[in-house]
Amino acid sequence: MQSPASRIPRPIGSDPGAASSAYATRAAGPAATVRDEYGTRPNDTRHYGPQRSATPTRSSIDQRGTNEIALSLPAQADQDNLRARRATRFLAMVGAIGGVVLGLTIQAVFPLTGTLSNLIYAVSVLAASIGTYGVLILLLLIARLPVLERAIGQDHLVTWHKRIAPWSMSLVFAHIILVVTSYGMDAKVNWFAEMWSLVTKTPWILPALAGTAAIIAAGYTSWKRVRRTIKHETWWTIHLYTYLGIALAFAHQITSGGPFLSGWSRAMWIGLYVAVFGAIIAYRVVLPIVRSLRHDLKVAMVVQEAPGVTSVWVRGRRLAGLGASHGQFFNWRFLHPGLGYEAHPYSISAIRGDMMRITVKALGDASATMAQLPAGTRVLVEGPYGAVTPGRVAPDGEDRTRRTVLIAGGVGIGPVVALAERLAGEARLDVIYRAGSMESMAHRDELWALQSHPGVKVHLMPGHRHAYPLSPEHLRATVGRLDDAQVYVCGPATLNEQVVASARQIGARPANIHHEVFDL
Repeated sequence: MQSPASRIPRPIGSDPGAASSAYATRAAGPAATVRDEYGTRPNDTRHYGPQRSATPTRSSIDQRGTNEIALSLPAQADQDNLRARRATRFLAMVGAIGGVVLGLTIQAVFPLTGTLSNLIYAVSVLAASIGTYGVLILLLLIARLPVLERAIGQDHLVTWHKRIAPWSMSLVFAHIILVVTSYGMDAKVNWFAEMWSLVTKTPWILPALAGTAAIIAAGYTSWKRVRRTIKHETWWTIHLYTYLGIALAFAHQITSGGPFLSGWSRAMWIGLYVAVFGAIIAYRVVLPIVRSLRHDLKVAMVVQEAPGVTSVWVRGRRLAGLGASHGQFFNWRFLHPGLGYEAHPYSISAIRGDMMRITVKALGDASATMAQLPAGTRVLVEGPYGAVTPGRVAPDGEDRTRRTVLIAGGVGIGPVVALAERLAGEARLDVIYRAGSMESMAHRDELWALQSHPGVKVHLMPGHRHAYPLSPEHLRATVGRLDDAQVYVCGPATLNEQVVASARQIGARPANIHHEVFDL
């Protein structure tokens, strides 16, 4: 009978003895621990053989109804296609509303009398209308609307948010500069004198400027160079004030004159603000609380998978009602000191009947605190999010004879293991796992279990990234050309970028490369 170590293909460039000794050291080293309602004790899953498992076993999962959340791959692919069509219709509606906004604004400011100040004023109003509508789109992109999240993916929506933001804010700044210039020309005073007059004499101008300053602060702290120097909690708090800033600007918009003061235009703008803020409150506040309480989500146990890597098992009622799929993620808020202030995105690394698992690496204060979570801690979730599902990663029908290549770096093994378990037996799989050392590799028991499925190959790559660069040559030597393969990668941004570039160079089509980045 083969030992567990011999069932795992050895890392490229290493000798068989090195791989075996690494596994032996793992088994003989300090025991990992599990924290649950019974206290803290060694986690027997790290020893190999017929020993009791601290986490749910495959047999117990089968008895409790594993895969109760999962759909068949063709059915899931059909569901993904339906979501894509709905998202397309929704975006078309958003574009149509934008056209109406522009049309009503043009109707309100034209015809012009021909003076230069009136022309500047008309341009300022157009800039305000388009810029403000752009700001509402920015909010809509991060409102967590299921119609967008499940078809497009949160990472792409956040990317759109970042790309649209500078243009929207530039138009708002242009409005401020131009409208003050226009009024100053009519009053025959300089720009600064007119600005002072507006701030001191016109209602809602000063609050609108304060709101604009809050939006500028949010944009500045999102700049990569700045964001790296501040805590995530600080960045999050500054962004919360953005909502107040936009509300203050809205009050100025419908009270300070121009085409927004009366008629259909005013009613439309009020309706747009109500719809967008209503969506944010509903999908980011109310529904997460209601669903989390309905499913009674609580921490069941905490397992140390590897040094600095922790798995948190969350138990709940009727988890199928959450609609989660392998490979997706939630924004998790643990009601525990140090964790309750904000939510953090973590992928599902396992679905086991009435339990879900996330796997977390200690990279900051929040992730380090999670290793000490007591059993029974209540959990609030937003989601599920993520467009990378089994139905999308592994094509259905005839295409299911093609290969699927899942690539994980570090703690990115969590969603990769979840996807692999779901796809094993229904698709030809190559699973590549790169980590700093054999000791730091999590979920090796599950990787070994995957080896029992025909058509599944696991490639472990412990060690420095220079030893396993995942360059085009290295990736081709590991899995061959990828002309017919679906590729999914989950790991640090640098690994994602490297794999995407390498996969394209050895034949993978861009449409067949899937990855998501949790950059919120």
